[in-house]
Amino acid sequence: MIRLRIGGVPEHYNLPWHMARKSGALQAQGIKPEWTDFYEGTGGMIQAIKNDELDVAVLLTEGAISGISRSANYKIVSFYTDSPIIWGIHVPAASDITDVNEIYHHRYAISRYGSGSHLMPYVHARAKDWPVHKLQFRVINNLDGARMAFREEQADVFFWEKFTTKPYVDSGEFRRIGECPTPWSCFVVVASHQTLTLHADKVKILLKETFQQAQQLYQDPDRVNIIAQQFDLLPEDVEEWLSYTRWSEHIDLKKDVLIETTDTLKDLGLVYQKFDPKKLYHEFD
Repeated sequence: MIRLRIGGVPEHYNLPWHMARKSGALQAQGIKPEWTDFYEGTGGMIQAIKNDELDVAVLLTEGAISGISRSANYKIVSFYTDSPIIWGIHVPAASDITDVNEIYHHRYAISRYGSGSHLMPYVHARAKDWPVHKLQFRVINNLDGARMAFREEQADVFFWEKFTTKPYVDSGEFRRIGECPTPWSCFVVVASHQTLTLHADKVKILLKETFQQAQQLYQDPDRVNIIAQQFDLLPEDVEEWLSYTRWSEHIDLKKDVLIETTDTLKDLGLVYQKFDPKKLYHEFD
C-alpha cells in the first residue's frame, strides 16, 4: 500500500475527497489515503508540503501559483473546480464600516502571507483602482484567529468564503458588507515533487476517483441535505452554493486559466514578471 497524505480546508468543497477515501476504491488499488484538515488554509498547506508533512493538497489557485513562483516544492496536477469561490468581505458587527469602499485604509486579517485571504484583498483593491502597496495586514492563522482579532480590535476587515463564515454573520458576530468572486476557477490539486517522482500513477488514480465521487454527489437528489448535515450549513445556503459551483469532471490543467491568473498576479506584483507559467504544472503520461 502506498500512503498518500492529503490536505484541505475543512469545508464543503472537499466532501468528494472524504467520499473517495471511504469508498474503498482507492484501497483496492493500493492507495492508503490519509486526510488532514487545515484550518490555516492554503498558506498552511504550502508550509506543510515544504516540511514533508503532505503529499497532495487542495489549494486556492492564486495561492498555489504564488507559492510555486517562490520556489515551493510542488506542481499543480489538475484543477479541482470549474467555478469561482465567492469571498465574503466581513467586518465586526459593531464596526462603523458600512460600505466596501471604506475598507481600504483599515487592517486586513489574513491567515498567512500567500494565502487566499491575503491575495484576494489585492485583487479587490486593484478592481477598485486602489494603490495595492498601501494595504495593511494582520496575520491571524485561521477563522478562529479572525474572530479573536475582531474582538480584540486587532483587525478590521476579513475576506473568507461566504458560506463558511455565514453562521457568524447570522449570529451577529460578523457583518458581511460585500462579496468578491475570484476571477478564475478557485481550487487546484497539487502534489509534491517527491510524490510525483515516486507515485505519479497513484496520484492520477486518486484524482480520477475523487472526481468520480464529485460527479456522483452532484447528481445525488439528496445532495443538499448530505452537504448541509455534514458541514452544519442551512439547506438553502447549500442550494445557493451548488447553483454556481462545479467540480471538475476529469483531470484538467486549464493552461489558459493558469496563464491568465499568473498574469493577473504579475500585475498585482505578487509574482515576478519573468516567471514562466510552464513551471506550474505536471502533466501525467
